[in-house]
Amino acid sequence: MKNENKSVKPIPQQLLLALSFVEGACVMVAELAGGKMLAPFFGSSLYVWASTLAITLGALTLGYYIGGEWSKLEQDKRKKRLFMVITIASAMVIIMPVWANMIMSKTIEMSFLSGMILSQILFLLPPIMGMGIVSPMIISLLAETRESGKAAGLVYAISTFGGVLATLLTGFWLVPILGIAIPCVVIGTMLFLLNIYVLRPQKKTAIAGLVAIIIPSAMFIYNTRHTDTDKYDVLYHSEGMLGQVKVMDFPYSLKGQVMKTRCMLVNHNWQTWVKTEDANFSMLFYTRFSKAIISTMPKDSKALLIGLGGGTVAKQLENHNVDYDAVEIDGRLPEIAERFFGLEHAVDNTTIDDGRHYVNVCKKKYDLIILDALLGDSVPSHLLSLECFNKLKDLLNPDGKIFIEFDGYEDGSEGVAQQLLYNTIVKAGYKCQPYTSFPGHTKTDIMYVATLGESNHYDTAQVVGDFYYPLSGPLSNFETVLNTTTTAFISDDYPVVDFYLKERVAGFRRDYTLKYYEDFLFEGVPFYK
Repeated sequence: MKNENKSVKPIPQQLLLALSFVEGACVMVAELAGGKMLAPFFGSSLYVWASTLAITLGALTLGYYIGGEWSKLEQDKRKKRLFMVITIASAMVIIMPVWANMIMSKTIEMSFLSGMILSQILFLLPPIMGMGIVSPMIISLLAETRESGKAAGLVYAISTFGGVLATLLTGFWLVPILGIAIPCVVIGTMLFLLNIYVLRPQKKTAIAGLVAIIIPSAMFIYNTRHTDTDKYDVLYHSEGMLGQVKVMDFPYSLKGQVMKTRCMLVNHNWQTWVKTEDANFSMLFYTRFSKAIISTMPKDSKALLIGLGGGTVAKQLENHNVDYDAVEIDGRLPEIAERFFGLEHAVDNTTIDDGRHYVNVCKKKYDLIILDALLGDSVPSHLLSLECFNKLKDLLNPDGKIFIEFDGYEDGSEGVAQQLLYNTIVKAGYKCQPYTSFPGHTKTDIMYVATLGESNHYDTAQVVGDFYYPLSGPLSNFETVLNTTTTAFISDDYPVVDFYLKERVAGFRRDYTLKYYEDFLFEGVPFYK
């Protein structure tokens, strides 16, 4: 293909490599943004990220093949085709925040997997495929003046390097500070303008097209930063690599009473939910059980809380004068817990770390360890493994206990995950008693109290009864027996909790679709910014 058309002026290789660099950056920004845009609608489980990676790789595969075929065209036609492809792909990245929001507002009503995959096929696959076409065509243009193998290596190295820098810059700086939409608009605009400069500098009318493309995204960005609605008062909204965090006030009606409540949503999962005027009053049932356990702790007890969240359980520890250390992987949450949920010592007492890493390096001893890191569809298998529970023994005093909050079913095929966790705790050498928040119901909170000693009953610990939670009585009334037959357990090499909770995750999202998501969409609460 070398020198096939000497009348066509070659493009300087530095400009083509610059185009490849920005294209590589654009691919990674689109992939990261696509996954983050999915989270408030479909969660952030392993299935979501597996789908994101599969769609991205599939789109690049199609793009590489098409780009290879188009590389056979004459040079002038190649340049025109390349210009067209980059123009369309960069424009789709610019409008991705708007387009994705429109798509997922509709697909959220579909089943979990169908809605998630269809959404990504519609808003993520086309721009990624377009950018996949770019590299083979740039290689063909560079190969006019150098060996094709060297040209291919250089283009893919430059493109990948752009992706590496964009991943680090976007993930650790741009998204936490600016949100998801602005990085898409910025990188898409950069690629759009560089494309004009390198391939079609005479195309001045393309600038007008860019303005028309940016306007919808600019309006979207503006609207998502003015978030108060008639029903929901958004007090805090932050995007980040560890997920989206929102704090909202809204009225909640129960038994004819309307109360003002405050919630913290992480990827639109209800992590914390309390009465606005009384942060001690939680709307989440399992907190009655954590309070029952905490209330039995002797004076001068020491507790470890893995998973701070909005601080409801930490506040129970503070109220009962239990000295505690907290571990939270998201550095935003301790400040949020103090600012919006009335905690006094969250910032000082919290170590920003992964819970498993903290357990591995900790040298302290505790009377109570609370494992409260499960959040909707986010299941930290590495905190529920046999190896982790064995390590927790080193942190537990002889008469100490572990409280684990879990979710799901007591029996049947959907109760396998709960049985796996029970088997794991017992295999690690603990005496374990499961509890249910609603005896006789299948969809319920499942909690575990594990001890190294023989006694595991705390009948004097009363579950608080109130007008919101209809049951009361000693903790022994809520004991349950898990009825699945599996003898398997969770280990670092067998982290299967996600798989066995997939139906629960799908049902969890479906319930939110019916009850809350449609209301958020109707009221105009932004799903991301």
